[in-house]
Amino acid sequence: MKFISCVPRGSFGCLHPKKAYKHSMRKRSSSSFRFVARALALTLAVLLVFPPSLAVTPARADIFSFGIKDEKELGEKFNVLIRAKLPIVEDPEVANYVRDLVNRLASQTPPQPFTFKSAVVLDNSVNAFAAPAGYVFVFTGLILNMNHECEVAGVMAHELAHVTQRHIAKRVEQGRIVSLATLAGLLAGLALGAAGGQRDAGAAVMMGSQAAGTQTMLNYSRNDEREADDVGTNYLVAAGYAPRGLPQAFEVLHHMRLFQGGGTIPAYLSTHPDITERIGYLSERIGRMPKAIINRPDKDERFLRVQTLLRSRYGEPSVAIDFYKKKGPALTKIDRLGLAIALGRTNDTAAAREAFEKALAEGGNDSLWQREAGRFYLKIRDFDRARALLRGAVEQNSGDMIAAAEYANILAQDGNFPQAVELMHRVVRYAPESPDARAQAGRTYGESGDMFLAHLNLAYAAIYSNDRRQTRFQMEKAKGYARTEEQRKDYAKLEKVFKERSEYWPKNPLMGGI
Repeated sequence: MKFISCVPRGSFGCLHPKKAYKHSMRKRSSSSFRFVARALALTLAVLLVFPPSLAVTPARADIFSFGIKDEKELGEKFNVLIRAKLPIVEDPEVANYVRDLVNRLASQTPPQPFTFKSAVVLDNSVNAFAAPAGYVFVFTGLILNMNHECEVAGVMAHELAHVTQRHIAKRVEQGRIVSLATLAGLLAGLALGAAGGQRDAGAAVMMGSQAAGTQTMLNYSRNDEREADDVGTNYLVAAGYAPRGLPQAFEVLHHMRLFQGGGTIPAYLSTHPDITERIGYLSERIGRMPKAIINRPDKDERFLRVQTLLRSRYGEPSVAIDFYKKKGPALTKIDRLGLAIALGRTNDTAAAREAFEKALAEGGNDSLWQREAGRFYLKIRDFDRARALLRGAVEQNSGDMIAAAEYANILAQDGNFPQAVELMHRVVRYAPESPDARAQAGRTYGESGDMFLAHLNLAYAAIYSNDRRQTRFQMEKAKGYARTEEQRKDYAKLEKVFKERSEYWPKNPLMGGI
C-alpha cells in the first residue's frame, strides 16, 4: 500500500477488497489528477498564503486586525483544504524524514505561538511553502530535483523565515482576507476545469477574473524575500547545515526556469527577476563565514534513501528504470534497491525478482530492503517469502506502518485476525487520513466480525477519497451498527470529519448537495 492521502490508488497489490469497498475506490484518470495537483499546487502557494482582496469583508476601512488566534484558525482551515485537494505521502520513510528536517530547523527559530507541522505533497512541481500557523508543505519534486540535503533544508529554512517574520500575517493585515467558502468555490471550479481537460481555461478563470488585479498585493515584497534569505540562512547554519544550501538550491531552480520555461518553478522565484542578485549576495555573505562552517560536509545518506524511494515507488516506473540503467556500473547499493522497486511495479516479474535478489544480497539486513522486497513477493503471491521478509521489517522497525499494514494483510489471510487487527489499529493511528490504510482496516475489521469498525473505516476511506456516494452509504451502515456509547462517540467524530471535508467538495445537485 502507498499511504497517499486523499487519492484512491485503486490497487493494494494482491489485496482483495470486499464488494462494498470495490464500489468506493473507483479509479480516476491519473493524467487528470496530475493536472489538478499541479494546477492547485502552483496556485495555492499564492492564493492561500496571501488571500486576494475579492469577495471580502474588511474588519476596518484602513487595516485588518489579524492576530495569532486568527492565524491559527486560518492555518487549520488551510491544512484541511490542502489535504482535501492534494495527495499527501504518508510513507514513514518520507514523512518522518521531512518532519525531522523541519523540526531540526524549527528548533533554531525564536519561540513561536504554534508548532511547525510538515507534510509531503506528491507532485513533480519543484516547490515548497509554509502556510499560516506553521503548516509546511514540501513537494516531492523539490526533493527529487535537489542534489544535497542542505539544498532542501535551505529552501525550507527560507520558508520558515517567512513565517517567523510574520510576512504572511502582515500582508493579510495590510490587505483584506477572503472567506474560506469563497476560496473553496474558486478551487472547486479550477478542479472541475482541470478534470475535464480544461486546465488552462480553469486557471484562466481563476487567475484572470479573480486574482490578476491583485498581483502586487499577493506577492512577497523584495524586502520580504531578502529578510527570508538572511534569517533562513541563520536558521540553516544554526541547525548545522552547510550555508551553501540556499544559494545552491536557488541555482538549481534558476537553471530549471531558464531551460524549462518556468512551468513548475515556484512563484516566489518566477516573480522576482533579482534571483541572480540574491544568489550573489548570499554567496558573498557565506564567503565571510568561518571556513569550518563554509566547508561543512554533505551528509546525504538519508536524503538519497528518500530520494530513491520517491523516484522508484512514487514516480513513473519506466522513468525510474531508465534513470538507473543509465548509471550502468556506477549503481550504488541504494540504486540497486530503487531499480528493483521500479521493476517490481511492472509486469516483468523475472527481471524484478532477479533485481530484488541482488538488492537483498547487498542490503538485506536493512528494514527498508526487507519491506520493499516483501511487498514484491506478496504481489507475486510468494506468501512464504513475503511473510518472512515483512515480519523481519516489522520487527526491525516498529514505526514502519507500511510494513505493518502489508504484514497485517498476510496475517489476515492466515486467519490470525487478533494480531492483524492490532497492527491495523496502529497503522490507522499513524496515518488516519490515508484512504488506503482506512480501506484495509475496514476489510480487516469486517473479516474479524466487527462490522461497526469495518464500516466506520470504509466511511473514512470514502471521505478521504472525496467519494460522496460511498461516504453516505458507509456512514449509514456505520450508524446502524453503533450500539454502545463509545461507538456513538466514534460516529460523532466521523460526522465532524465529514463536515470539515465535504465543505470543499463540489456540490452535486443529483446527490442533494452532500
